[in-house]
Amino acid sequence: MAQTCWVTTQGNNRMKKTLLAVLIGSMSISGVVLAEAELSVGAGLINFDGDRNVDNDVLGKLGVGYRYPDSPFGAELSYSAANAEDTTNASFDARMFQLDGLYHLAPTGAWTPYLSAGVGEMKTETSAGAKNSDSLFSLGGGVKYALSEALDLRADLRGLRTDEANATDVVATLSMVFGLGGNKMMEMPMVADTDGDGVNDDMDVCPGTPAGANVDASGCELDEDRDGVVDSQDDCLGTAPGLAVDAAGCPVLQSEVVTFNLDVEFDTNIATIKSGYVSDIDNLASFLGEYPNTRVLLGGHTDSVGSAAFNMTLSQKRADAVKRALVARGVQSDRIDAKGFGESKPIADNMNAAGREQNRRVVASVSAVKKTFKASN
Repeated sequence: MAQTCWVTTQGNNRMKKTLLAVLIGSMSISGVVLAEAELSVGAGLINFDGDRNVDNDVLGKLGVGYRYPDSPFGAELSYSAANAEDTTNASFDARMFQLDGLYHLAPTGAWTPYLSAGVGEMKTETSAGAKNSDSLFSLGGGVKYALSEALDLRADLRGLRTDEANATDVVATLSMVFGLGGNKMMEMPMVADTDGDGVNDDMDVCPGTPAGANVDASGCELDEDRDGVVDSQDDCLGTAPGLAVDAAGCPVLQSEVVTFNLDVEFDTNIATIKSGYVSDIDNLASFLGEYPNTRVLLGGHTDSVGSAAFNMTLSQKRADAVKRALVARGVQSDRIDAKGFGESKPIADNMNAAGREQNRRVVASVSAVKKTFKASN
């Protein structure tokens, strides 16, 4: 049994020496290039192996490291300490000295993950006076977030294996990493804003926004009136909701021909407007007011009772009566033509009373082009 333990110890010592040589070698190989020095200050938690019978505790950590330009490799020398208690409430102080190598993986935006491995020493002391010094292996990884060219936020998780104590402790820390000079702290591009809209490319849903355009948090141009045309190309800002617009963001006009027909009937030999037709004349006046570029021809007519000369005069009186009614309602007289046609244009049979009633009339038909805004689909 003693021989087996001796062989295991010798093997572990050789492994530690080999790992230490690799770490020192990586520093030497990169020594021809000016390295960027880093200072890290952080805190975290240490989860002690259950066999230690020690409570988990807060840990402080201080480190100095190097990140080599144009290389994924780095090295770090660190010191960390925790003041814990064992299950008997006796104090248990732990101090760790480590030399670790870091291998940085490909960055994603401002994020750079890394792997770490190293060797070191853990010194422990209890309130009862028991002291111990044990070599350790370190293995883990983490991620760095570039806050600027000279400042990182770093999260780290590592396992610490101490052979003599036969324990594996786990340490999680969060640190600020400061660049101390030399080349840039991290040889990785900072997140760009190619179109200069204030939204970094990795968050920009609409790359290539025109210079000077106002954008939202996703980097897309604003469309304040939500008509589907961005503000920088919208000639008609503030379009009302529900309207169709053209490529310039302006409401689309559509044309429609509207017509108003008037038919006022009269009693025999009378040119007085009957009360039943007052509302029809009101509506014609409103139509003419809505479309001020229109004109109206009032055609007066009679039945065939009486002489042709008498009927011509009577038809003119009837047309003039309707014209006066329109003028009284605000229609300009020069927009109204009144003409009597006598008995020359019957629309019904003058041989019966019903037909003659239809022929005693004043008629008009007015058309206009109505323009309205087209509704969106």
